Amino acid sequence: METTQQTTAETTHDAVVASRAQRHGKDQRYFDLMAYIVSNTISGEIMAVENYSEMVPLLPNTDAKIDTVKQAVEESKHIKMLASLGKRLDYNVKTEIVEPQWRNIRHHFSTAVKKKNLASCLIIQDLMTETMAIVLYKTLQRDTDPDTAQVAKLILADEIEHLGIGVQRIKEMLDEDADNVHDSLVWAHHRVMPELFSMISTSCHSLCGELQVNCAGIGLDSIATDIEALRVDALDAYMETLDLVGFDTKVTMPLIASMSSYGVQPQADLRLRSDVAPSCSSSGSSCSTSAAPNCGSTPSRCC
Repeated sequence: METTQQTTAETTHDAVVASRAQRHGKDQRYFDLMAYIVSNTISGEIMAVENYSEMVPLLPNTDAKIDTVKQAVEESKHIKMLASLGKRLDYNVKTEIVEPQWRNIRHHFSTAVKKKNLASCLIIQDLMTETMAIVLYKTLQRDTDPDTAQVAKLILADEIEHLGIGVQRIKEMLDEDADNVHDSLVWAHHRVMPELFSMISTSCHSLCGELQVNCAGIGLDSIATDIEALRVDALDAYMETLDLVGFDTKVTMPLIASMSSYGVQPQADLRLRSDVAPSCSSSGSSCSTSAAPNCGSTPSRCC
């Protein structure tokens, strides 16, 4: 009896796979990849809801608080849109945070909230995380199925708006206290960017097992890209965000240079080559060497 039931289940599964492939013109590797990417993306959206909600009390006025609550609501809509996408395309998604990197970023964000460091909160959520989300949703618009491309397009518009809000807020804070904001950038960078870049891969801690997909078999070639191209796109986008805000390049150049240890280098900007030696600028306040490992042993502004 057990063998008969197993055979029936396998036949049903094979029929679903064949039907899905016929409808969308994609193979099983593609849908395994989408299950992995969409589930991980949902985790990021859940984290964003929690980040925005926790940040509200730090905002300086009622209008800013309302705008931030709206951002949390929009992120919650993204979760529902992505979960619905998985249902329509017949692949499993997880609607909870699975991978530890997201929990680590949440921990760092909560630390910033406890320190009442609004600049670090905005940098983590509206600059770093949103920049990576924008890269991801742009990727999901290319060489995917029509449903995925449409959902990605709709969510991308919100994420670009969130990035714009963060950029404007940080610009205003830079005008008021540049030293403090630059220190916040350094603090956040060395904690959050390694976590974000470690997730630009097709390997995981436990997500693949929970989805019952083979990480080794879900190459990004299914959507006409690869890990190296995606990591370079992400780094270039991060550099553009830092430039857009107007951070001091004496601070940002060593930060970008330090990212060569993540296995990625900027595509073109020779000012920010990975062979530029990290250093500390002579201006301003102090930070600990443990917070920024690329600084020297003498406490000064970490870059």
